[in-house]
Amino acid sequence: MNYNLILIAVFLNLSIIFFHKKIVKIFNIYDKNDGIRKLQKISIPVIGGLIIALNIFIISSLDIFFKLNFIDDYFFTNNREMFSFFAGLFSFYLFGLYDDKFNLNANIKFLISSFLVIFFTSIDNNLLINNLKFSFLQNTIELKNFSYFFTILSFLLFFNALNMFDGINMQVASYSLLVFLIFIFKGIFINTSVVIIISLFFFLILNSKNKAYMGDGGVHLLSYVISYIFIKSYNKNLFIADEIFFIMLLPGLDMLRVFLLRLINGKNPFKPDRNHLHHLLLNYFSDRNVFLIIFIYIFLVILLYYFINPIILFFSALALYLITLFSITIFAEIKK
Repeated sequence: MNYNLILIAVFLNLSIIFFHKKIVKIFNIYDKNDGIRKLQKISIPVIGGLIIALNIFIISSLDIFFKLNFIDDYFFTNNREMFSFFAGLFSFYLFGLYDDKFNLNANIKFLISSFLVIFFTSIDNNLLINNLKFSFLQNTIELKNFSYFFTILSFLLFFNALNMFDGINMQVASYSLLVFLIFIFKGIFINTSVVIIISLFFFLILNSKNKAYMGDGGVHLLSYVISYIFIKSYNKNLFIADEIFFIMLLPGLDMLRVFLLRLINGKNPFKPDRNHLHHLLLNYFSDRNVFLIIFIYIFLVILLYYFINPIILFFSALALYLITLFSITIFAEIKK
């Protein structure tokens, strides 16, 4: 663990927190009540992504001049791979920042995100998923010609799942923080994970007090970085497919359910609404309690994966998710 890096990151984030009001005025991007999905009483500054991006940019720049050993060289075999990671995360942040400012059409967002994923995966040949290894199968499933398509699909699915998961305070930041803690526990991208965890921790201080939102810039950046690290570490046999599946289970399940509902109702599957699990739970619980319910579910699923047969765990987790949805439906009918 690089303790100098930790001290620099803490000092940097303390400075950002101290000057966050001035930073907000410079960027002038707010999440405003639209009377449909966004129902907060006041306009909230969108700086979550900026905090993370500033951390990575400033510390990476310092690393070039002062050799802080921030860049996790073990995962980059050449400059093309390093470019794919850093240029990719900043490109996704700027794309999300533009979306925060101008509220892009759902189809346009899908096309831009698809182009960015295709571009950066084509640069890094080691960013392709060539096979699927499961703990409960003896043989590896070779993807062969399907590899490139599957990799693009994986990026885009998580990109949309995390974007849909961003609906209440602390939810995406806490989930992401948990994922990066898992990376550190496994010895994967340790320095990058430390910097992002510290930036997420300080963002959560503002977010928990409703003084800042993550925004699409932050969600897009996190989705790219998390997907990139998962694929890189999976290709180095540091993860197996079902392990990643369970870490991403709840955001993925809820995305699938909402996509199907929108298609059944003849709506654009990428157009936002208020049918996500956290929105439904908000009819009966406070923001803080909804966050705790969802976070405990995710934490328990990840923890139990290492102790329970994954097939049994999947059906148990799915059953709990469906029971929760069924209970919400019953309560809604009683309320009428």
